[in-house]
Amino acid sequence: MARNLWVGLPGQLREISQAATGFERGAELGVSQFTALSGQITTIATRRAPRRIKLTFDRLSRDDAAHLDRLARRIDGPGPVEVVDPVGRNLLDPLQAEGRTGGDSPYNHWYTSVSGSGRLEPSAVPGAQPQTYVWKADTASAQLSWHRRPRAGFPVAPGMRVRFTLPTSWRTGPCATRLHWRDAAGTFLSTSADYGHTVSATAPAGAALVTPAGVAGEVGTYGLDGAVLTLDDDHVPTAPVNLLSADQAAGRGALTQWSATGVTLSADASGYAVASLAASTAGTLTFANGSAKGHPLPAGPGLTGLVLPAAVRARAQSCALTFFDAAGAQLAVTTGWVPATVPAGAVQVSATVSFASATTAFQSRIGPAKLLHLDPEVTELPGDGCPVMAVTGYTDTPARPLPYRNVSIELTEVTSASV
Repeated sequence: MARNLWVGLPGQLREISQAATGFERGAELGVSQFTALSGQITTIATRRAPRRIKLTFDRLSRDDAAHLDRLARRIDGPGPVEVVDPVGRNLLDPLQAEGRTGGDSPYNHWYTSVSGSGRLEPSAVPGAQPQTYVWKADTASAQLSWHRRPRAGFPVAPGMRVRFTLPTSWRTGPCATRLHWRDAAGTFLSTSADYGHTVSATAPAGAALVTPAGVAGEVGTYGLDGAVLTLDDDHVPTAPVNLLSADQAAGRGALTQWSATGVTLSADASGYAVASLAASTAGTLTFANGSAKGHPLPAGPGLTGLVLPAAVRARAQSCALTFFDAAGAQLAVTTGWVPATVPAGAVQVSATVSFASATTAFQSRIGPAKLLHLDPEVTELPGDGCPVMAVTGYTDTPARPLPYRNVSIELTEVTSASV
């Protein structure tokens, strides 16, 4: 990944074109030691270790040097300043990217801004690390946003390429991903959205901050680990595998790719499969795989979920995923739309959609559809964090020939700053 240092106040973020000749990126550990007469050493440390960055430049251009000088002397305000350093990739806080908090409220890392968006609760998964949280969405349209305090979002500059990928456990469901663009004051400007687990967009004119968010797509409980937010980065997070064949996923080809009861299957003029259901009639639709019990599953643990076209999903009542072992014996049936955990020993999965009786008839193309599978143990980019910082040290040494300047600047992570 090639990205230079970006530094500045919101709305005034500037790329420093020259690479630093000296780059120290550490943490203020705040550790004190006490040695007893017995020789036993006891250490005392703060709960969090604020980041410190020290940068040294030689022969900076006039404009870059002037920008750093104004930040150091607080000409345009007390700060704190935004820093996107060349090392950081996933801008989410390290604990936030793992779905955890540091013992404080989870609403410092995530928040719900839409009515009916559910609640954050401690994870009940066996073996989960302390302060691990899940989101319980009450509606399909529930939205969860990723917090970054004390700002209204993560720093961006117009033209930056921003990519946000939802947590691992969301990626096999019918989720939607959003980037809410804001100006320097935190005022909402616009939204970039994608009906999937990843959205990639260019920061528009006037954008100084971005708030990433996800829409559940279905009522259920969602883990929060594995989310990734990057700027001008070539990393592409892990995507789920569609277990359906290309034709079956597109909803075209031989009608034997589906089996139905109560539902009539036909092909339209373009060769796409169409499902029809008469009024006051119930039915089911199963995604078949020849004579096999179901579609083959990759080896190892996994999450599996069915994603349907909007028209079909709106009419469907429920979904059942049936898992089979190597001998064809049924292992488990999971009912619901939230992605299911593949049981141990499962090698095939079959997806069946149920339609309840209704007063009106129904007709729609079956595709495009997805029967998605993802290994939840695949690791994503760890959170690097993107804390706001205050300039705590600054040296400006004019170079020869002028107007080039040698500059050293130190920055320390803070929660706020004042004159």
